Amino acid sequence: MAREPEKAPLLNPVLRLTKGPVPEEPPVGGQGEAGVVAGRLSAQRVALAESCRRISAESASLSAHGGRIHLIVEMFSDSFAPTWTPKGLVALAGDAKLVAPASRGYLAEIPVDRLEGFAKQILTAQTIEARTAISRVRSIRALDAEAVTRGRKIETLWELAEEVEGGKAFAVWLRPFRDHHAKSSVVQSLVGLEERRRILRSFSSVALNSGDQAEGAPAVRNESQSALNRVVRQYREHLTARAVLTIPSIDALGQIVASGTLLRVDPVAKVGLTAPSEGNHPAPPLPSALTQPVIAVVDGGHSARSYAGLEAWKAIPLVPQGIADVAHGNRVTSLVVHGYAWNNKLNLPQLDCRFGTVAAVAKASSNQSPTPDALVDYLRQIARRYPEAKVWNLSFNQLLPEFGLETVSYLGHEISRLARDFAILPIISVGNRGAGNPSHQLCPPADCEAALVVSGREYDHDGKPAGDCSVSLLGPGPDGMLKPDLSWFSRVNMLGGGDPRVGSSYATPLVSSLAAHTFAVLKNPSPDLVKALLIDRSELMQHSRTQGWGTPFHGTLPWLCKPGSVTMAWKSELVPGYAYHWDDIPIPPELIVDGKLKGKARLTAILDPLLSETGGPNYFSTRLQVALQYKNTKGAVANLLGSMRESTDPEQSARDDLAKWYPVRRHARDFSKRTGIQFTGSSFRLRAQVFARDLFQFEVTSQRELGEQSVAFVLTLESQSDEPAIYNSTAQRLRSYVESAVIDQELEVDVFS
Repeated sequence: MAREPEKAPLLNPVLRLTKGPVPEEPPVGGQGEAGVVAGRLSAQRVALAESCRRISAESASLSAHGGRIHLIVEMFSDSFAPTWTPKGLVALAGDAKLVAPASRGYLAEIPVDRLEGFAKQILTAQTIEARTAISRVRSIRALDAEAVTRGRKIETLWELAEEVEGGKAFAVWLRPFRDHHAKSSVVQSLVGLEERRRILRSFSSVALNSGDQAEGAPAVRNESQSALNRVVRQYREHLTARAVLTIPSIDALGQIVASGTLLRVDPVAKVGLTAPSEGNHPAPPLPSALTQPVIAVVDGGHSARSYAGLEAWKAIPLVPQGIADVAHGNRVTSLVVHGYAWNNKLNLPQLDCRFGTVAAVAKASSNQSPTPDALVDYLRQIARRYPEAKVWNLSFNQLLPEFGLETVSYLGHEISRLARDFAILPIISVGNRGAGNPSHQLCPPADCEAALVVSGREYDHDGKPAGDCSVSLLGPGPDGMLKPDLSWFSRVNMLGGGDPRVGSSYATPLVSSLAAHTFAVLKNPSPDLVKALLIDRSELMQHSRTQGWGTPFHGTLPWLCKPGSVTMAWKSELVPGYAYHWDDIPIPPELIVDGKLKGKARLTAILDPLLSETGGPNYFSTRLQVALQYKNTKGAVANLLGSMRESTDPEQSARDDLAKWYPVRRHARDFSKRTGIQFTGSSFRLRAQVFARDLFQFEVTSQRELGEQSVAFVLTLESQSDEPAIYNSTAQRLRSYVESAVIDQELEVDVFS
């Protein structure tokens, strides 16, 4: 008797949950008298009042603007939580206000002539709000030149800065004054510094006028407005502004720092390629606009004729061909197009992509590398011109890390803003180790919160993901960022010949191609939803500072459910101040063994956060807290995924141990072994809530005034069997509340499984 052919396995698409959440208003209560730390109130009255008097006496050396200066209000370590924001203290000064977060506290704007009265009020204030704040504020000091440089000497800053025409480049962040007269005074001071040539006239805007431009000619400098004029215009409209300025001498740098115009100054480090193969050259795939998504490859350009047919577009280059690192661009491009073909012994998905060429990175030997502001201005114009490229590959980094882990770099912040403005998902290399970075700290723009940051890793004898890459830099990122996000093979063959090359530059395009195809096949994609899906598919249960959450491919493409699992992915809009819950998510019978829960589960959720424009401490102004819950045998709500401890643990330990304010929440649990989990009921509940801090930055008094915040969710449940039953049973029970999340794939459920 002839054997029947084996049935091909059913490809089950990720499900899109269409069921909306139920909002709930949590109880709100004040701390009252219990918030006052009585044991240190008296001592702090005296200490803080004395500090204000001393600052008043020395105020002439602080370069006030509009009669105003900034104070750094530092909190005790037990008072970092937003609950203890010292509004009650600052209010004692009268015409004063909190304007921004600061290191271990807050930045307050205050008239100099109010300092003496402020000191007297601190000694006598009796309201609960004032006494609470006084007892929780550790110190008050002026924002002086040392604070602007973050304790670094002027000579050190000058030595670290990249040389540009006429001097050296520095990223500056202007002081966040709310008072109109103070802002005008800052502007006048900066203009005066430029007139006296303490700031050189430079131009950060790039013109992409392609009408009569010769083939291959680079973008030209737009001299219609200087860099200083641009930042001044932004500063008049916003609380703060940032720019890259050219400073001619170390003396001029010292004068600018002492002028009282800056919140922060950072030396600009060169942007470059810090990467340290080829077998038989695989034939490039035939171009197909229908099946090959376009990735913008922001690199050294592209010249390989064999890949010309896969080039969807070529942008006007930022750097001339003679100085662009075309060799590196060719290598990265070959991996973007079909990395699996160059490395057919490795476990890689067989996905082909087209590419758009964005030549923006110079050779390491060149002294003509574009400044960060010119690069950002150029990339914004590229985003407008080529909106079809939703995934950008950025396999480059600054050659030096950002100073410390409290501040986000100029480049990291600006690329995040660009990504959010144009709904782009940047895929960025974590960077590679070098002599100037002994701590192996990741290098900008790997501190971009909106990006997927990629590290390298090795592979085993079966071509599957294995140990750490010895070349890649390490996380975490600033202000609690869990970076890198993902990791993939960094020792790979590519266009260019020689032995396999190693570097995070080459792991990055492997993620880019997978992300681009995920973006292309989802019905209603967003950068955060694609990002959440790739993080969900990664194998590590806990975040690693070397490998992130792991590698997002283990044989099943991200938009499909592997046998024995079901994934739901969706987006929602949540208003801060409300708790939301998705009720009646059915517990699949395949997770129930001997009356107990047994299996695996993952919950990934990503918030599009509000950010502090100062790029400093408390960078994230909104946060997300999520959990998948069930009822225990006593009928009480318990957490299967997520601890919900972020709101109950002490603030500092919640930041350190739980990455409380990082907008990516990823909870994974294996409960398939031992005795399982006892439960009652027949359904899960997913609970989510957005919280806000430092509302004074947005000039609102209630977090609900911030409006809806976008969140992407991915929930995966896995049974102990590889059968598709869990997928079918979940879809059947949710019925009209789910649909296929994938284009052109109807939801077909095997009701007999």
